[in-house]
Parts: sequence; structure tokens; C-alpha cells
Amino acid sequence: MIHHYRRALTWSAVVTAFGLGSAGYAPAASAGNGVPAVGTAVHHREPSNGFSPRAPWNTKLPAHVPQAPNSRAVVANILQDEQDNYGSWGVNTVEYSAPVFTVDRSTPRTAWTFSDCLDMPELAPVIADSLKAVPTPANLIAAQGTDEAVVIYEPDTDTYWDFWRAEKDASGHWSACWGGEIKHYDHNLGIFPNPLGATATGLPMGAFLIRPEELAAGHIDHAVNISVVRTRADCFSWPATRDDGNTAGADLPCEGQRFRLDPSFDVSTLRSPAARTIARAMQEYGLILTDKAGAVVTQAEDPRPIAAANGGVDPYDLLFDPSGTYPESLSHYVLLNDIPIDRLQALPLNYGEPPWYRRVLSQ
Repeated sequence: MIHHYRRALTWSAVVTAFGLGSAGYAPAASAGNGVPAVGTAVHHREPSNGFSPRAPWNTKLPAHVPQAPNSRAVVANILQDEQDNYGSWGVNTVEYSAPVFTVDRSTPRTAWTFSDCLDMPELAPVIADSLKAVPTPANLIAAQGTDEAVVIYEPDTDTYWDFWRAEKDASGHWSACWGGEIKHYDHNLGIFPNPLGATATGLPMGAFLIRPEELAAGHIDHAVNISVVRTRADCFSWPATRDDGNTAGADLPCEGQRFRLDPSFDVSTLRSPAARTIARAMQEYGLILTDKAGAVVTQAEDPRPIAAANGGVDPYDLLFDPSGTYPESLSHYVLLNDIPIDRLQALPLNYGEPPWYRRVLSQ
């Protein structure tokens, strides 16, 4: 039996609480202090994730796009992953996601340590520049789960970092096993130079994380991500720069491959306003496969810094389930279940790759 759970705050109170400073919305939106009321149309002069308007994340799909010749088979494998692993399409927030910290020039910069958790000391000089001067706020935390990811953005210098297996020791010193730094963030296509970046694909988490403010506004103006259990070995598609594919098979999805939700699917049939907002983004901007995971998941910003500043209230509880139908811990796992995975469409590998991109890489 499903019980209805009372919420600690009203919807409007939680929405009002989203206007935070040090740990808030996407980098480009960091100057704004307020959050629009639910359902308010939002017109962004720049993409809300802060990356270049030309970035694949921020480029709307045309009405008619080609599908990969094996699209149905690829999508069938994703559906199989969903059925074989918990039977749901989850939204990762606190675990296996990342908190986003927007900092300023007053934030102390510290030299982080390369932890070398993979026993590959030859990588130390590759990541050295990214670790040497990281703005590190006192309240910095990493996501729960073994990935321990974190995102940091400094608008004053337009510089972005994300790290994997970021850990603070007993003395307060931070280290990371991998990650990277992006300078001139607002001109970047949302791609780390190979082999940097916290994800296995070199795609920055700040480009695709769903934010509470976006759900409150009822609009996401960038592609979201999807991670699946089986990804094709030795295969990656633009905009990915690398992969950690784990399974042989021509009909498995490649990391970096772009998908979209069938635009003829009626999103008004979805029960949750948040699900409808996410589904529209999947139709308009698509989904990009960013990593492999233990289940089929999409990632949203870790809300713990937001909750810490607002009486411990997790904004997603009310955004995902405004009627209070499910226990808080369950709404994350049922939110996307009404979006039919078999209505996804796989686009051809390297869809949208600019003709100049590989020439630049080869220089």
C-alpha cells in the first residue's frame, strides 16, 4: 500500500529556498538570487549550463533527425538493462551524482593531491595543472557512493573543475583520483580535453546535471544524460573523447551516443510536473550517454548543500512528488518510470560533430 506523506514545507516555500549563493544553480545563472515561480516561462540569454550556445548540450534537435540503422536494437538493449536492474529508470541525486559549488575570488585556492587510486602514476603530470590551485570552500562535499564526484565553478575567472573520487582527509586536505579543469568555460563546447574529466567519457557533469531551479521553472534548456549498465566496448561517439565500454556487441549503445525521446510521445500523460519537464528536454535537446552505471539512470545535482542551507529540506522531494504520494526515498526511482524507454531513438554515431572538430584535435 502506498501512503501519502506530508511535506515539511509548501511548494512555494521550497521554491523560494532555492535562491542560494555558494552552492546553487548552473554557472551561467549564478548571478541570479531568485527562482521563478513554478510554471513561469524562462528566457535565457545564455544556456543555463553556462557552456557555449554551440555546444551539443545546448543545441536543439531539428524536427526530423536521422536514426541509427540499429536504433531499435540499441534501445531494446537499454530497455533490457532497465528490466534486469531494479526495473526502473532512476534519477541519481545524493548518490552517484555531484554537488555544484559556485565560488568567487575570495574562496581559498588549495593544491589538491593526486590520489592515484588506479595505480597509474604516469597520470600524475597529466592532471597536475588541474589540481594545483582549486578554489575549495569550507563546506565542500563530494557525492555519496564510490564515485565521490564534485563540481566547482568560479565565475570571476570563468573556470570550471570536476573531480572523481574527491576525498578530504582528517586534516582537511583534499585529493582526487581524476578530473580536470576547463578555462574559458562559456566558450567551451562542454567537452574536456582527452583524457581529463570526472566522467568516463570526458563530458563535464556541469553540462548535463538537472538542477532544482530548472524543475521549478518548468524548463530545461540543455540535453540531459543517461547512463546504462552495458555499453559497447571500444566505442565512443562525439562528443565523448573516450569510453570505458564493458560489453562486446554491435547493438549496444556507445558512450557519447545521442538519443532523443520520440517527439510524438505525449508528455502530458506523465503524472509529475518534473517528469514532464525532463521529458520535454529529452525531446527538444535529447539525451547523451555519459557513462556506465549499475542501473539505467539520469543524474541531477546533489541537493545536500541546498538542503543544508534550508533546514535540511531536500528540494527534490516536493519537485519530484508534489502530491506526496511516495516516500521520499522512493520518488527518485519512480519519477521517470512513465517515460517509455522503448520510445527512445538512437541517433547515428557522431551525430552533430562539426566537420572542423577532428582537424582541431589532430593539430
